[in-house]
Amino acid sequence: MYDEQKYEDFIQEVKQKDLFRQAKVYEYSQGVEYSFENKTLINFSSNSYLGMHLDKRVVEASSHATQSLGVSSIASRLVCGTMPLHDDLEKAVAQWKGADESIVFNSGFQANVGLIQALADKNTMIFADKLVHASIIDGIRLSGAKFQRFHHNDISSLGKLLERYQDVEHKIIISETVFSMDGDEAPIADLVSLSKKYEAFLYLDDAHGAGVYGEDGCGPTGRWAKDVDLLLGTFSKAFGSFGAYACISKALKDYFLNTCRSYIFSTALPPGVIAANLKSLELMASEEYEAKRRSLLEKCKYLRESLKQKSYQLIEGEGPIIAVLIGSEEGALNKSKELFEKGFLIPAIRPPTVPKGSSRLRLTLSSLHTYRQIEDLLAHF
Repeated sequence: MYDEQKYEDFIQEVKQKDLFRQAKVYEYSQGVEYSFENKTLINFSSNSYLGMHLDKRVVEASSHATQSLGVSSIASRLVCGTMPLHDDLEKAVAQWKGADESIVFNSGFQANVGLIQALADKNTMIFADKLVHASIIDGIRLSGAKFQRFHHNDISSLGKLLERYQDVEHKIIISETVFSMDGDEAPIADLVSLSKKYEAFLYLDDAHGAGVYGEDGCGPTGRWAKDVDLLLGTFSKAFGSFGAYACISKALKDYFLNTCRSYIFSTALPPGVIAANLKSLELMASEEYEAKRRSLLEKCKYLRESLKQKSYQLIEGEGPIIAVLIGSEEGALNKSKELFEKGFLIPAIRPPTVPKGSSRLRLTLSSLHTYRQIEDLLAHF
């Protein structure tokens, strides 16, 4: 029998550092109201930026597909798990983004790990923003590629690295469009420019941009979309569902179908999820959801300005991820607990998720939040 002591020692160590994590069970009430151990909380930590997970049309589409086709796709995509729904979704995503093709994955994490592992090898040099998501870092490590991390959103830093390694034949630039922990936006036009200048492959993760920004919710890439070699997005944020997609060329799609291990060796997303994604995508381009996006961004602006007036230090941004810098881990934890007692669910984000000394409260707004709820939060902040 194996010795569990080293795992118990690890648990004790992280508990002593106040870094022990647990999956707490929250019960949904209505809108943005949740309860934990009979305590009602206003949730300011969700990724469902437009409240689409509660849209009855999305729920009904998922329910109908499940009742008609069952709860599973019963196989991987390349065996017999690709249903007409999967094909319809990939065509719809490509049309929405103005891409040649798209490919659907089970999650954003799975997509990043598999795509980067397939794209890069030991002869590749990857240049990644210092704050890219953990799934990107894991994908790079699994690929065996050499990589350099440029200072966050620092085009000068990236340019110097590209100049230094300009003779490397296979170069990949990786960034997020909207950063998950900071909420700030990448300088997309500059990234496009450098990728062209140094003939580098440009890979952007749009998980937190799609659905929130741009015409029809197409995200902050906007008119540069055709200049991005791979644009990844998820259905688990503004779309209120689950899964991910990558917008790519026809040649790249065929390549990934034959090389991307996380795609090849995973059972396909179930029909209920795919149907929900299709309905969400259809609604995303509607005037109703355009109005929701405008309303959400107005609320974001109001909350940001109000917190600044209360002398809180915020990371600049425009969207629903609002990072309130506290600094110390203890301070962030105490503020989170204080707000929890007052009825607000806002997590403290600490190392190793963010760099040491930059612990923060990470607020996320939804179009479901009312101004009264925002005012209540401000009164207790």
